[in-house]
Amino acid sequence: MFFGKHLFAIAAASLFTVSSALVIQKRDSNAFYAINYGIDQNDCPTLSAIKQQLTTLKAYTTRIKTFTVTGCDEGNLIMQATQSLGLRIYLGLWVGSDANAFEAEKTKLIELAHTYKFNNVDGIVVGSEALYRGDVSPETLAGYISDVKKSLSDAGVNVPVATADVYYKWDPAVVAQVDFLMMNAFPYWEGVTVDNAVSTLFNHYDHVKSLSTGKPVVIGETGWPTHGASFEAAVASVPNQQTYMKGVLCEVRQKNIDLCWFEGLDEAYKGSDVEGNWGFLDASGNPKSSDYSSIFQNPC
Repeated sequence: MFFGKHLFAIAAASLFTVSSALVIQKRDSNAFYAINYGIDQNDCPTLSAIKQQLTTLKAYTTRIKTFTVTGCDEGNLIMQATQSLGLRIYLGLWVGSDANAFEAEKTKLIELAHTYKFNNVDGIVVGSEALYRGDVSPETLAGYISDVKKSLSDAGVNVPVATADVYYKWDPAVVAQVDFLMMNAFPYWEGVTVDNAVSTLFNHYDHVKSLSTGKPVVIGETGWPTHGASFEAAVASVPNQQTYMKGVLCEVRQKNIDLCWFEGLDEAYKGSDVEGNWGFLDASGNPKSSDYSSIFQNPC
């Protein structure tokens, strides 16, 4: 999420009971095409804890999107957890300013490819907003994507490769290398009123689509916070999140657009302001309102 901190972490949430999750799952398991998921890199969870968090999210989606494979050995943990639970995944590699760190991510990815069947992996996402942060140049990122594609091919793995970045940072060199594009956009951080937020998001989507040279475009991250300081005309609240979510879900379902929602669980360790309050579930896995279920079932 741009304008945010700790891009590849999500709260190590308290446990949501399996029985409650299964009750909701019957109604809402297809609420979102995908939900962004990460872990607190300063408090590494166990495999059991990750499985319990993903069981919570499985009540609302069949697919998650991650950000790193090296931190806390997340790659191994997430592959074990998703395959055990029958979840699909967009597997993320972190790209920062340290080239050696990227090499470690790529090496771990190939280790995973030799260890697990990638039959639940829908794509590899090389970097999350690396161009937005200015961590790498478009040419360097394009080279990283090419390296990953070759390494996967050499390992006998055929999986689409993308990167995720903000809607205004797509460079032709990067577009040429990816198999699909993941566009991130947060109208909240643009200071847009919630009444204008949905149209703002899809204007950005249309812009990226026009640059994609016919390649698929996935909305990699979008959401609305439920608590914290306002940002210009954008106000954080549960009703506003519901308004934005309802409008976004209606549009993506009508237009058959793949959406990775940010996010499921609150990131409590980020504090009580906006950054810790993007979930539609609190940090314990409880829906913040009983109204969400009706939105999931009939957003239009």
